[in-house]
Amino acid sequence: MAKPRIFISSTYYDLKQTREDLASFITSLGYEAVRNEEGNIPFGKDNTLESYCLREIGNVDILVSIIGGRFGSASSESRWSISNEELRTAIKNKKQVYIFIDSQVAAEYETYLLNKGGSMKFKYVDNVKIYEFVEEIKGLTSNNNIKEFSTSSQIQQYLKEQLAGLFQSFLDQQSKMK
Repeated sequence: MAKPRIFISSTYYDLKQTREDLASFITSLGYEAVRNEEGNIPFGKDNTLESYCLREIGNVDILVSIIGGRFGSASSESRWSISNEELRTAIKNKKQVYIFIDSQVAAEYETYLLNKGGSMKFKYVDNVKIYEFVEEIKGLTSNNNIKEFSTSSQIQQYLKEQLAGLFQSFLDQQSKMK
């Protein structure tokens, strides 16, 4: 039976436990969690790991983007990180996305906005590009469902409600088609 495939996108080392918790949650719902560290993405020998990750986004139904304080590995195709490019690719491919920003990063983002262009150091991020990317996604006119989180259970609760809403919308559309 076909299962919805949900791609978990984030930096790895700082959000390893959150990724694990979220994958367990997604699996418990009967869906397929897609994570590069678990072999859910078929990697070949001819391209970069990044290109295979970006290609796999075309084969998923939903992308969950988790933004924390690490920039992560730089993309070979842009000035952004690989996880930033995963989100940008999902949006470009009109995938349903859910974006979660660590609450400490979100609070410090407001300080970034007040001091943008000036020289300053940040406590919760390792690269100002994180805030530049947050600014980009907050400027999207659609598909910019952004929530703050402090714990993985907050992400799970929100996704539970959103997925239930998507299912209810599907059922409503099905009944109208009859």
